[in-house]
Amino acid sequence: MVDDQPDSLLGARLALTGAGHDCVLAASGDRALRFLAAGSFDVIVLDPAMALHDGWPVLAAAGAIPVVAVTSPAGRLGAGRVAACLPKPLDPDALVTAVAGVLGR
Repeated sequence: MVDDQPDSLLGARLALTGAGHDCVLAASGDRALRFLAAGSFDVIVLDPAMALHDGWPVLAAAGAIPVVAVTSPAGRLGAGRVAACLPKPLDPDALVTAVAGVLGR
C-alpha cells in the first residue's frame, strides 16, 4: 500500500492482513520505488496523486504488476495502467474485493 495518509495505510493494512494478505506499507512514492527494486509483489495498492513524493513514478515502474488505485477521478489514470480504481475515503471491504479480483481469488 502506497499512500501519504497514515489512516489510509492503517486501514488498508488491517483490511488486507485480515483477509490473509501480506502487506508492505510505503508513505511516499520514493519509498515504494525502493521496495519495488528490492522485492517481488503480486499487486500494488496506490494513491498516485499524493501531495508530496507522488505515486505516478510507481505507476510507471509497476510494469506487469497489477495496480489498484485509491484516488479520484479514475479517468485521469489512463486506460490499461490500472486494474481497479477505488474512491477515497477507502472502503476496506471494497479494497479486499478489488485485490482478490485482481489476484483472481
